Amino acid sequence: MAAYGLYTHIQSNKRRSIALLIGLFFLVYLLVYAGALVGEALTIDAPPDVLLRRALSDALYAAPWATLATALWIFIAYKFHQSMIDAVTGGREVTRQEEPRLYNLLENLCISRGITTPKLKVIDDDSLNAFATGMNDKQYSITVTTGLINALNDAEIESVLGHELTHIRNGDVRMLVIAVIIAGVIAFFAELVFRLLFQGGFRWRGGRDSGDRKGAGVAILIAVLFVSVSFVHALMFIEMRHRWATEPVMLAFVPAGARAVWMRWFR
Repeated sequence: MAAYGLYTHIQSNKRRSIALLIGLFFLVYLLVYAGALVGEALTIDAPPDVLLRRALSDALYAAPWATLATALWIFIAYKFHQSMIDAVTGGREVTRQEEPRLYNLLENLCISRGITTPKLKVIDDDSLNAFATGMNDKQYSITVTTGLINALNDAEIESVLGHELTHIRNGDVRMLVIAVIIAGVIAFFAELVFRLLFQGGFRWRGGRDSGDRKGAGVAILIAVLFVSVSFVHALMFIEMRHRWATEPVMLAFVPAGARAVWMRWFR
């Protein structure tokens, strides 16, 4: 469905995010099937069609456990993802007294658009960077580097903050965190399957005849294809989720004078 205005654009973006999230979740099941296929190919002598049927039965049996494990992974990330991000980036929360200029710019933008002011964090780094994180109103935060604070004037910083607030208002931040979590599961499982294949898996088949090896080889090739497709699609979904509909909505957050600043620095 096409989006014709600001709010319909946001709603369209949210529907696309949910669709991507569901798609990423199904990739987990696809990888479960790929793992079951590899396991069957490395343990029994059978033609490809038999291996595919047995792998499907194994995958259906394992699907509830895969769902539970993925849900647990998401729950842990929901509770602790901000602490993990801060530990990696060195971000620290600041108050109005510590960063009055930055805090006032952010608060003014939020008041003008009637949204809750997110937490403000600063990273001691000379690079020009800023990002938004969080899963709900209590967790949302915007992190800015000291390099960006020192290099940009108020109008330029306002543009950057407006861009990050757009990610929050669109639901980009929440969906992106979940997508990255599931992509992490996919990457972990893909590595597990490839390690099984290339660090000893084929040695188990030394005593079988050529017909058996051919059937197993076809099954393993299909499994590798599934793993590759899942991994590539996970990366593509994250990139698409980050790009969709940020700039048009961002322009509604910042004053007209700051829009040209955005175009100059960040296009």
